[in-house]
Amino acid sequence: MSEPPQLETPLTAAIVLPAELAAAPGALDRLLARIGEHVNPILVKETRQALKSRQFTITFALLLLFGWGWSMLGPAVFGPEIRYAPKGTAMFIGYYLILAFPLLVIVPFSAFRSLIGESEEGTYELIAITTLRPSQIVSGKLASAGLQMAIYLSAIAPCVAFTYLLRGIDFLTMALAIFFTVLASLGLSLCGLLLATLTTEKHWQVVLSVVGIIGLLFTFMVNCQLASGMILMGGSAFGQPGFWNALAIFLMNYAGYFLLLFFAATAQLTFASDNRSTRLRIAMLIEHAIIVASLAWGWLETDFPPDLFAVAALLLTLHWYVLGACMTAESPGLSLRVRRRLPQSLLGRAVFTWFNPGPATGYVFAVAAMLGMLAVVAIAAQFHPVSTAAAPTAAFRPPVGRFEIAAFAMLCVSYLTIYLGLGLALIRALRRICQVRRLLAILVQVLLVLLGTIVPFTIQLSSPELRHLDYSYLQITNPFWTLFEALGHWGVLLTYDLLWVILPLAALLVFVLNLPAIAREVGQVRVAKPVRVEEEDAQQNALQPTRKDPWDDAFPASDGGPADA
Repeated sequence: MSEPPQLETPLTAAIVLPAELAAAPGALDRLLARIGEHVNPILVKETRQALKSRQFTITFALLLLFGWGWSMLGPAVFGPEIRYAPKGTAMFIGYYLILAFPLLVIVPFSAFRSLIGESEEGTYELIAITTLRPSQIVSGKLASAGLQMAIYLSAIAPCVAFTYLLRGIDFLTMALAIFFTVLASLGLSLCGLLLATLTTEKHWQVVLSVVGIIGLLFTFMVNCQLASGMILMGGSAFGQPGFWNALAIFLMNYAGYFLLLFFAATAQLTFASDNRSTRLRIAMLIEHAIIVASLAWGWLETDFPPDLFAVAALLLTLHWYVLGACMTAESPGLSLRVRRRLPQSLLGRAVFTWFNPGPATGYVFAVAAMLGMLAVVAIAAQFHPVSTAAAPTAAFRPPVGRFEIAAFAMLCVSYLTIYLGLGLALIRALRRICQVRRLLAILVQVLLVLLGTIVPFTIQLSSPELRHLDYSYLQITNPFWTLFEALGHWGVLLTYDLLWVILPLAALLVFVLNLPAIAREVGQVRVAKPVRVEEEDAQQNALQPTRKDPWDDAFPASDGGPADA
């Protein structure tokens, strides 16, 4: 006997409605689960671990506690005056200091420890054998740091809105202060990930942890001072000439260095037989182009001081020395995997050989970039719209001439060529008698500059006849004293006129000394793929990738790229 159909009444509808509401969280969980299937798995893993960790719980609780405390203490300190006087600036600085500490210290150090913990707990090997690429590992951990930042920002956002109601501070100032802090936090997190990839030895990891904490605390203090000055200056800074141009130049260079650090961290996680250099050198070239474009932008400004051409040359020298020290620390031998992708056409070998791994090609790459900088600085100084004779200069030195700027840039190129070349020759000699790791090779480059700086400096200070001199030819091996003396007193380039004769000749001699090593690396040719490798590549190309990495869309696979020409 069938049951009579149930009629829907307002009462039954009211009873069914809570059941639908009760099922809504389950539908949300299913939706989030489907979204999670397309999200970077490292991001999902790191987010679950971070949100359940004691460190995140304590940090978030302290952030809320200090935010609530300043919300109570600030109005109490200001008293009844807060009702009519603009106190938003002082309140915002307090909230900013509370927010800046977790963003600039806790989040970057957590990113560093997350990658260090993978090797300590032995879980990185499990990740490395999966289909995840190194770029996905780095981007996943970086996205996890960004998610933690978003949570901390959401906790302090109501307090920031409260300061706007107190008057005395504009919205743009608050937005820029938080924006710059977020950029600094992302950059420091990426530096922490790169630092964690440098070594897998326990004692070096402890040293890097101490260095990282000291660096983060120092960065936090410097950032707080700069941010406080910008907040106190307020909206008046936005009307300053060149503020928005300087902001655009800063953002372009930040993007270039961020890309460079990202590929550096990715290269450190790539297996040893792969091509770790091509992407990095492309990123170096992009950043170099950004710096030159920034210099050209300043050149178009009629009030651009000519002295800044020399400052730009000095900063580029430091930039390329650091990059050159890392490139000359590479292994001179190419794996068969890399040699199968070497360029084979005449044009490809002439242009793209310098993007291939190798210390000698890296040396030529850095020297060529510096020579390009010398040409740009010389041309820009020659055709600068402001007369260099009438340009504003410091009271303690004569007006800057075109010759002085070009000579200064030539000294920068000479010092870089000399020290990188001597370091490359010394590392090559050490490799003949022992195994030289990357960190040791970089240390050799640093020690070489320190010896050339400290030894003549100590001799001059110890000599009664020389210690009273501002400068002497004894300091010709000291790049810091020589360059800063020339930058502060342009007349030293005329008084010690042999500087811009001896140093270029020494640079040419050192470059010729490294020519045999350069010729050996350039002379390497492509080798044919074995049949087994061709079959495996054909099978891999037939498989459709389940995920695509946006970084791989911008740059091809690490063992391909421009070397395929």
